Amino acid sequence: MSERLPPLSALKAFESAARHMSLKRAAQELSVTPAAISHQIKSLEDYLGVKLFQRLNRALRLTAAARAALPKLSEGFGNLAQAVAAMRPQTDSGQVTVSVPPSLVKVTVTYLTV
Repeated sequence: MSERLPPLSALKAFESAARHMSLKRAAQELSVTPAAISHQIKSLEDYLGVKLFQRLNRALRLTAAARAALPKLSEGFGNLAQAVAAMRPQTDSGQVTVSVPPSLVKVTVTYLTV
């Protein structure tokens, strides 16, 4: 890949805002402010030289460029999530360990003899 990509954070902000059609919901999803999402999208638009949203009164509308890019970006972030999951150690032993203070434990033991 010889072409330099825009910042991943800007792509993620755009993808989330476009999927939710809301800067506020994207901000909640990414644990940032709506202003931060707006700045990331503006920087991405500047980087690409194209508008991604039509900003209306209390609403967003995707431009043709944004509609074309969104499915591939969503797929790409899904692939990244799967790759990261594959890199994590697999520690699922099928057992669940529950820890409680001794004052909450009542043990009843029943023996069956055959």
